[in-house]
Amino acid sequence: MTELQELVQDLVARHGIPGAVVGVVEDGRVETAAAGIANLNSGVEMTPDTLFLTGSITKVWTTTLLMSLVEQGLVDLDAPVKRYLPDFALAEPGVADALLVRHLVTHSNGIDAAILIADVGESDEAIANFVELLRDKGQLFEPGEYFSYNNAGFVLAGRIIEVVTGEGYSAAMRQRLFAPLGLERSMFTAKEAILHRMAIGHYPGAAGYVPTKRFLLPECLGPAGTTFITSVRDTLAFVRTHLPGGPHFLGSGAVEQMAAHHLDFPVPGTGSVGLSWLRKQHGDRVVLTHGGGSYGGVAMIAAVPDLGAAYIAFANGGPGSMPFHQELAEAIVQKRFGLPPQDEPDLSGPPADASRYHGVYGSWGVEIPITGDGDALACAPRWTEDVLTRDRPGPAAVRVRPAGAHGLVLADHPDQPPFAYGVGDDGAGHPKFLFMMDQLVRRIGDHGRI
Repeated sequence: MTELQELVQDLVARHGIPGAVVGVVEDGRVETAAAGIANLNSGVEMTPDTLFLTGSITKVWTTTLLMSLVEQGLVDLDAPVKRYLPDFALAEPGVADALLVRHLVTHSNGIDAAILIADVGESDEAIANFVELLRDKGQLFEPGEYFSYNNAGFVLAGRIIEVVTGEGYSAAMRQRLFAPLGLERSMFTAKEAILHRMAIGHYPGAAGYVPTKRFLLPECLGPAGTTFITSVRDTLAFVRTHLPGGPHFLGSGAVEQMAAHHLDFPVPGTGSVGLSWLRKQHGDRVVLTHGGGSYGGVAMIAAVPDLGAAYIAFANGGPGSMPFHQELAEAIVQKRFGLPPQDEPDLSGPPADASRYHGVYGSWGVEIPITGDGDALACAPRWTEDVLTRDRPGPAAVRVRPAGAHGLVLADHPDQPPFAYGVGDDGAGHPKFLFMMDQLVRRIGDHGRI
């Protein structure tokens, strides 16, 4: 048994999740491991060949295909989005005209549709139909002003791929990316996945883990990560094209451009963004990362181009997967790859007055009231759109405390990573935004929506 196999088995057992599958590449050598159960409905075990929904890691694949079109001269990153999508519109006049293609794949478009979910059909028109939904969506900030994780930008990028190639998004991915790389276990439909060993997600229940009742999120969000199904080996074959010495798909200039710094996160020390890659600093080395969520499943990828190394992991225990991923990342990135821990923001110094954070923060689909709670703050996020409550638990209420000038940490678990950060000033002594889960949520008033 390999060290990787022992590690995965130990972490699956210790965290009590149904199962996980992991793959590592170093200097072109691939190693895989799996443990546990892929599907509690059937009892089928997880193996290195098990397929999984990779979720938002799809964004890196979408951007890679987009960059191949840039190399061919078919797309210009610094051109207005409306050059390719002339009918594209947003609620605020002029904003759509100012949006560049680059803003879409650097999470800097500012469209208030970061988590917009809608079911607009399962057809070749699904992505175009989603773009139409943006006509009544507002703007959180000016294009290019901030980084804030945003699904809508990647749907727009996917639509540009469709328009430029004259092909549906999934067809373009198959013909222009999967086929050249020889990927035979990457697909977009449950109809295809049923022919293979396929993992599904699970959620914690009163008597143990319960299989999800839903499989795919809506097809219209495919370029952002709702429908792409793949394997660890296919993922590693793909990510090797982003590592020195790996097979070529993009030219070296495009690969470097995707990995390069484009915009800092809004809070110093929390990271930066390339073209779709999220960049985390580990001492003097940059780790290119991305996570991906599906119904009851969580995938994580990390690549260290300087070392020619990367790993991909999927676990199917819903929120219970996160401790697994945290320990796995530490074991692989720090112990195996030899990197120091990830740099953290400076939370030293006197904490801000708790009243600074009082108020209600919100964006499409979510509202977050923060009120005083004794010596702490009560934070009770709630979904404001019915579609977000479908077949999954709502966000949990928590108690938080200020830490340093900008941070909010869990009052009962101050040793855990910060829950959120305050960003900017609204002119009345409150943060203009909260930065949480890599997204900006705007302060919208003292007591409710205004």
